[in-house]
Amino acid sequence: MCRQLIILAVISYLSVVNGDTNYRLNSTITPISYAIAITPYFDTGDSSAFTFDGEVDIKFTTETRISQIKIHSADLNYTAANITVTSGSSNIQLDVSNPLEFDTKYTFAYINLGSELTAGSEYNLKISYRGPIREDLKGFYRNYYIENGVKKWLGATQMEPVHARKVFPCFDEPDLKAVFTITLDRPQDFKPSVANTKMQTSNSLSNGYIREVFYPTPKMSTYLVAFLISEFEASASVTNGEKEFGIYTRPEASNQSAYAFEFGGNVVDALGSFYGIDYYSVDSNLKLDHVALPDFSAGAMENWGLIKYRESLLLYVPEDSTPYYKYRVAQIIAHETTHMWFGNLVTCHWWSNTWLNEGFANYFQDYITSLIEPDVGAADMLVIGSVYAALDADDDSDSVPITNNNVNSPAEISGHFGTITYQKAGSIIRMMHHFIGDEAFKQGLHLYLETNKFEASYPDKLYAALEEEVSKTNSLEAYPGYNLTSVMSSWITQAGYPILYVEVNHENSSVVLTQKRFYIDPSKSSNELYKIPITYTTTNAPDFNNTKPVLVMDGETQVLSINLTDDKNLILFNIQETGFYRVNYDISTWKLIAEHLKGTKREEIHHLNRAEIVNDLFAFVFADEVKFDLLHEVLEFLEEESNYAVWYATIRGLKTLRSMFLGSDTLDLIDDYSLKLLDSAISKIGYDVNSTDNFDTLRNRMQILEFACKLGHQGCIDNTLYLFKQLKENGTEVSPSLRPVVYCTGLRFGNADDYDFMWNRMATTNVANEARTIGEVLGCTTVTSKLKSFLVSMLVENSPIRTQDLTMPLSGVLSNYSNVNLVLNELEVNYTLWKTIYPTMDNVFSLIASALHTEEEYNKFESWLNACSDCDADSIASAKKSLESAKYSTSWANNHKADVLSSLKGSSGGLTSSLLLTFTVVFFANYFIL
Repeated sequence: MCRQLIILAVISYLSVVNGDTNYRLNSTITPISYAIAITPYFDTGDSSAFTFDGEVDIKFTTETRISQIKIHSADLNYTAANITVTSGSSNIQLDVSNPLEFDTKYTFAYINLGSELTAGSEYNLKISYRGPIREDLKGFYRNYYIENGVKKWLGATQMEPVHARKVFPCFDEPDLKAVFTITLDRPQDFKPSVANTKMQTSNSLSNGYIREVFYPTPKMSTYLVAFLISEFEASASVTNGEKEFGIYTRPEASNQSAYAFEFGGNVVDALGSFYGIDYYSVDSNLKLDHVALPDFSAGAMENWGLIKYRESLLLYVPEDSTPYYKYRVAQIIAHETTHMWFGNLVTCHWWSNTWLNEGFANYFQDYITSLIEPDVGAADMLVIGSVYAALDADDDSDSVPITNNNVNSPAEISGHFGTITYQKAGSIIRMMHHFIGDEAFKQGLHLYLETNKFEASYPDKLYAALEEEVSKTNSLEAYPGYNLTSVMSSWITQAGYPILYVEVNHENSSVVLTQKRFYIDPSKSSNELYKIPITYTTTNAPDFNNTKPVLVMDGETQVLSINLTDDKNLILFNIQETGFYRVNYDISTWKLIAEHLKGTKREEIHHLNRAEIVNDLFAFVFADEVKFDLLHEVLEFLEEESNYAVWYATIRGLKTLRSMFLGSDTLDLIDDYSLKLLDSAISKIGYDVNSTDNFDTLRNRMQILEFACKLGHQGCIDNTLYLFKQLKENGTEVSPSLRPVVYCTGLRFGNADDYDFMWNRMATTNVANEARTIGEVLGCTTVTSKLKSFLVSMLVENSPIRTQDLTMPLSGVLSNYSNVNLVLNELEVNYTLWKTIYPTMDNVFSLIASALHTEEEYNKFESWLNACSDCDADSIASAKKSLESAKYSTSWANNHKADVLSSLKGSSGGLTSSLLLTFTVVFFANYFIL
């Protein structure tokens, strides 16, 4: 599953771990099969509207004699009269005095029997029930879209991780796999339904419904059950023998599926070839459909045979979508398709090891994409996307290991789907791939999948399969005393990651390596040691393509003897950042790095290592590992740099730096410095999109201009305002790669009419990528009335702000720092209204807290929280945790203000009219305090 709401990852470990195992079944029952029948009632105009009738028939065995069946059930209505338990043709009577009990906290139903069930025998449990077609995008939920002015309803599902129990009573834990046969009764004016498998039969009923029965699924977990009842049809499909593949969309988006159809077909074949298990050979009943939904809580979901997505993550329209979305669509299709093997065919036994599903999906989403679609930059995103995000998420004392055994409740389970189990796990898998080599990795994964198919798995089973192939290939013979299991375990079972200190002595050709756990807060420390696969190269004989480690370092210190007699010979560690660690060199080596990067041989250093140098240095400044002067000196090379990944790391670091100084008089000088760097980049990349621009050039221009315009770069603003005017007045469309910056700048320097123009464009576009691009920048307006209305815009009838995007307006408004007090005031005045919008206030409070930067703001928000009698404890805890982080940033800025000022004043001539907007005091003020 791809988690789209990044804020979930940010607060995912803030909830208190209670270790309450009462949430677990701990049952002796093993399900064999489920027969599920669903009849939905949509907008019927009576009491049955938006409900469904269901029936489930579960065949099971029990390991021991039992007189009670404990089963998951949530928000489903039934009584003992709706339950039968049978053994063959014999009925098992329920307990007369107390046949049925519900536990709403732990979401269990207890079916008490009049006699014991015998161990080893087969039984059937049949329950008829009614449930709601929900609005919260969980379980079986309703959704709509507008077609020719008419609201069209659909029923979709989202079961992962614990929502199957809201659709049918079940044993809702991932290791309790079974075979599922699904029957759907759909209204006859809907199109044929789709489910996990091919349709077996379809028959008209006398009540105006059509009954559709689907072939049995492979043995799988409850969270993978899926169906869709709608007016969708396959906009692109192919049947090649036993292979069925299709893309389903709402009718008006049927012309947007060409790229998904082409790439989706390629990626399922490429993954099948890599793993040595063809997707369609797994089960003859399987097909593979991809569905674009107008509203979907997760970014996408890997239901076996029926993958579901948000429209913006499946449908790519070149003339209306930024380059980012071409990459993103490919990445997400690859992520979800990887799950057909990792997660579906072989499943983590429990959510504590969800990385066995999500870590591989995270790695292969970019790795396999880089092999079959190399022009979308996926190879670099393995690092600047996943590794960078994971390093940031894992640098404090609250971080948890990838395998986290303190996962029991639904909240803890959902919380474990985050950056650690996705990006960090994917980065560790990437490191292990480079460690053991292609052949052992590829064959080891095949053995793992083949040996454990249709079963639940543990990390030890993965390690065993990889170890077997490592032994065959001798791929670790260069590392005596080390095996994959011990190396991998040191990263999977320990939180955090190391900083590698490098002390170079050219006189005696020695290099001293020292490791310790890296914390962004220098007051924190601990004693973890990691088994680090070490790679390095030198500038006298550079080889940035050989990522096979030269050694494994597991102690605190290690001394290397390397021929470095030339004092200009630079040694660089962590080639292409294949290792999950940061590297801090001695000051002399940093000076050599700065000198080399400014020289003519800069590009001999791999661009990912140039980006790593920038990214690590920013982190080291924030962690008090190095002085700001050093960062300032090294970044001088950017005047000649044009690589996307390097600029990505730079802009990322500069944004973090300026965020720490928001509300401070130091901000102007930081922005002045940033603008000078950006100006040199703009002079090389230009403002205009050219037909010869490759993907990296388009994305690089996009990120550079977005940041430059935000900081007040005169040329950037002039160019983008011209394009906005041409769009609004003449209908001249903006090149997709420039739309975010053009739309935002037009709104920032525009009026209420400009806001209405963009709102109407968002509301009427048929392209989800375009709608999201606009939605993400509407908060750029400086019109107070429009900001206030945007914050509650999801309440507008048929609002283009969907449930999946509830926090987008708040996030957009808070992206402009000058709006902080407006948001705090609106929260205070309209809290009751806000509670009707958001199902939980955790994300809301955390977003607000993270946007604060002054003592006055902290005190105002804390006072409101303390006085809020209607705020739940978890939301307040999340807010206060985010406040701690925000206050730390402010404290850091106060403590380092003098160093930053001293360094920057030495190179700055002040704010220059050639770069900065100066034409009115009002616009200058609004713009420069972002």
